[in-house]
Amino acid sequence: MKKQTVDITIAGGGLAGLTLARQLKSSAPELDILIVEKNKFPVPNTTAKVGESTVELASHYFTETLGLQDHFKKAHLRKYGLRCFFGSQKNDYSEQDELGVSSLFGIPTYQLDRGVIENYLHDELVEQGVQFIDGAETKEIALKNKSHRVKVSDGQGDREIESRWIVDATGRQKLIRNKLGLGTSTSHKGNAVWFRIDRKIVIDDWSEDSEWQNRLQDKGKRWLSTNHLMGPGYWVWIIPLGTETTSIGIVMDDQVLEESGIASLDDALRWLDKNQPQCAAAIDGAKILDFNLIRDYSYGCKKMFSEDGWCLTGEAGAFTDPFYSPGSDFIAINNTFIAHLVASERAGKDIRRDSGMFHIFYNSFFDNTLSLYSHEYGGFGDRTMMGVKLLWDYSYYWGVLTLLFYKRAITDINLMLDLHPLLKRASSLNATVQQKLRDRAQKRLVLPAQGVFLDQYKIPCLRHFSDVLKASESNDIRVELTGNIAILERVANYSLDILSDKPSSNISDDERDLFGNYRQSLLA
Repeated sequence: MKKQTVDITIAGGGLAGLTLARQLKSSAPELDILIVEKNKFPVPNTTAKVGESTVELASHYFTETLGLQDHFKKAHLRKYGLRCFFGSQKNDYSEQDELGVSSLFGIPTYQLDRGVIENYLHDELVEQGVQFIDGAETKEIALKNKSHRVKVSDGQGDREIESRWIVDATGRQKLIRNKLGLGTSTSHKGNAVWFRIDRKIVIDDWSEDSEWQNRLQDKGKRWLSTNHLMGPGYWVWIIPLGTETTSIGIVMDDQVLEESGIASLDDALRWLDKNQPQCAAAIDGAKILDFNLIRDYSYGCKKMFSEDGWCLTGEAGAFTDPFYSPGSDFIAINNTFIAHLVASERAGKDIRRDSGMFHIFYNSFFDNTLSLYSHEYGGFGDRTMMGVKLLWDYSYYWGVLTLLFYKRAITDINLMLDLHPLLKRASSLNATVQQKLRDRAQKRLVLPAQGVFLDQYKIPCLRHFSDVLKASESNDIRVELTGNIAILERVANYSLDILSDKPSSNISDDERDLFGNYRQSLLA
């Protein structure tokens, strides 16, 4: 059996493992890194993986932390926000209610062709000296402090790799998680089917109504959004990819899955024809490139980072839900924690405190993110509820978690402890609003569509949170976070009022300063 020794073994050469290797090599080029991947490179450009849409935290990680700006601009589509549609499709699509932006806030986000970026990263890493064993099966992992061993077979025989660090980035194989019994369940029950087609879907063509077409400052850019077709207990995604293909997904709670009977591609197409006929018509005749079905996709993990030199990243550890595309965010967060631990240990520091605190921080981020979905799918067809939900969830995400990442605070333990009272207050506000949303979601309301446009770009507080993120990194995060949470308290009160049995119909000057005329659209 061949044997070799390296500094770091990364099991899994998908997005999580490849980006981690790039981050590690960028900070310490001398590191000897080996990646074991079950697929052979190059992988197909359009490949069957979850995680095609990015939001602000992950986009910042990819473009700024990893320096991939040029690749993203050349090879991937710039995203035109998240967009939701509500209502029946018996008439013109412009009669649906629409929730989204008329213009971009300014921080670029992207739609990813996973195969394209993974092939690019592979080639770059090979040039930087990262070793790959691809087309390989990981047969055994033996974890031992400072001397981890992995046995792999790549068709040319078995080999054993010994390394100080081992990172599990194998996705739902969950090698370390399963080996050590680290798995936990979550309160969220979600199910998804998805597939890709060899066709570009332009949702802007679904209506010729001139007023509808002119809602966007950049006319004809709806198709670049992560478009969501909403219903009680479900949503359908339509994500464009740079290879002139489109990703289609149906995400359901248990009630809708049981009622739908979806177990195959044909079942999914029949369900779309009944529930989202405009989408079904756009797919008709296209070549189906792949098909996947996952039941009960959400799960947690007891421990993500060990002082003994093993860590988990991406879906190898935990997964919340695909609705806001947070998967790449957690890759960014985990990889940043891991890179910090590796650098600290190489500098001779004791990493026991850091590894423990990073898992506590991660758990807090995970639990708060999970709360955005748990028991709320019943209200996904409710225009008013979702209009409030996206206002609050964006505010909380930009105003707290994304700010912490942009300002590089998450690895500064003393700073995070200093910020704890503020973060606890923000988490309490989030818990209060999410409970109110869950209460309403139980009603599974579907409001009659009126062709309403809930334009998030015209909500002043969202522009404020976005502007804070774009501000200079020299700004004091304590001041910024204090200001953001003061506004979050007002957003919470506004949200709770709209969701109450008797919401106010008045718009004060003070409210207009933060929310514009959004109340009128919410209560239309």
